[in-house]
Amino acid sequence: MPREHDIAASEEITVGKMHPVAVGRSTIVVTRLPCGSIRAVSGRCPHMGAKLQFGCITGMAEGPERDRIEMTRAGEVLRCPWHGFEFDLRTGEPAVPAPEAQAMRLRLYDAEERNGRVFVRT
Repeated sequence: MPREHDIAASEEITVGKMHPVAVGRSTIVVTRLPCGSIRAVSGRCPHMGAKLQFGCITGMAEGPERDRIEMTRAGEVLRCPWHGFEFDLRTGEPAVPAPEAQAMRLRLYDAEERNGRVFVRT
């Protein structure tokens, strides 16, 4: 049965910043996406268990043509602090698809704002 946790005031959760929250014996990382929605993910990287709160939120460096790189999707990519694995915060999927044998994704939690507070269901 899912449990709902009141984790923070809405104004504390900001774009581009990770907010680690202890829920039981686990940590959940909460952030706000540039579109304004709240995203809550497991605090451990699915690759080797690194604490994602020590990673960073970034975007994708993409080259639409030779010798030209642009930063896209700013604030939508979470980078692991250990090995640099990057995950799409919108979907939990790897930012760069891995071979099927190495498939991994972030665990996403339902999060919502009500009455100036952020609630996460685990």
